[in-house]
Order: sequence, then structure tokens, then C-alpha cells
Amino acid sequence: MASIISFTFREAVVDVEYKGYLIPKGWKVMPVFRNIHHNPEFFPDPHEFDPSRFEVAPKPNTFMPFGNGIHACPGNELAKLEALIFIHHLVTRFRWEVVGSKSGIQYGPFPVPQQGLPARFWKEQSSPIQDVCP
Repeated sequence: MASIISFTFREAVVDVEYKGYLIPKGWKVMPVFRNIHHNPEFFPDPHEFDPSRFEVAPKPNTFMPFGNGIHACPGNELAKLEALIFIHHLVTRFRWEVVGSKSGIQYGPFPVPQQGLPARFWKEQSSPIQDVCP
């Protein structure tokens, strides 16, 4: 739903006309990833949380949470691995629920829940995975 990088700066390497506007070579441009990631041309219902939309890889340059190409974040694979490990332990060892407000995002400049994201966590009593993975 959101990217840690809301925008970036690039330099136009050639003159570009976009929607009737001329962007001269050398001008600084600021792609806003949030607008790309919420474009209904690429993602149906872009404001709905729907992880299944990634069961098929998105078209190139339509989802760039870590930038792209030579400008991609060098730590993107580490960040993905850390998130995967965290989520694995969260869902296999704990029960949890969001409490309070569940909607509304504020951008300043990064997207965060308007009222925070209060949650309650409790440890599962026992599970087969806990016996295998201490």
C-alpha cells in the first residue's frame, strides 16, 4: 500500500513532452511513487489492501517500493528478508488484532495511519511450528 520512499529526484536526459507540458533536458523531475502505486490502470482498486494482486508480477516500472534499476535501494533484499522473518514469527507464535481506528492515512511526507496503529498481541499457548523452530 505504501513505499518508504514517497518520491525521488531525477534529471531529464532529453526533452520530454508529457500531457501537453514540455520538460526540457536538464530539468529536475520528481516521480511520486505513491501515484504510480495507486494508479488504477495498473492496479484494480488501488486503495484496497489486496496482497493477491502480486500473485502475478506487476508490469515493469509500475511497482517500485525500493526504487528501480541502477537507483534501486542496495538493501532491498535484506529488507524483504527481515520483513519475511518478522511476519513469519508474528503469525506463527502470536495472535494479534488491531484495536481502535483502522482507517485513514496521513502523508507527511511518509504514509502512516492517522491515529497510529494500536494493536494487541498475545502469545499462542502451543503450536507445532514452535516445537520445530525454537
